Amino acid sequence: MIRHNRRHSLEFKKRIVREIECGVRSEAETCREEHLARSLVERWIKQSREGNLRDHSTTRERQLEKELDRYKKKVGELVLENEALKKIDEFLASTKRSNGLIVTERNLGLKKDVQS
Repeated sequence: MIRHNRRHSLEFKKRIVREIECGVRSEAETCREEHLARSLVERWIKQSREGNLRDHSTTRERQLEKELDRYKKKVGELVLENEALKKIDEFLASTKRSNGLIVTERNLGLKKDVQS
């Protein structure tokens, strides 16, 4: 017998969980009648109790989640870059104040060589 993966709607999952929790049918009876694996039904019950019972995500939703992850990564990189630029700006401002020199490209180059 070939088994195919079936997709169950959120309404179906909720109905099964509700019937078991209300005592309309036992878990074993439900599994037999609906041709469901006991572990699957137990997972639905656990997810329902935790508030995580949901429908399967579509291909488009998974694609959007990947895109969102890429954007989050990019935002993180930009935040780090922005913070680094602020620190450089603060350093240059303090250098300018401390020795009385005007920061020019030449002075900045000299400062980099000294720090390295």
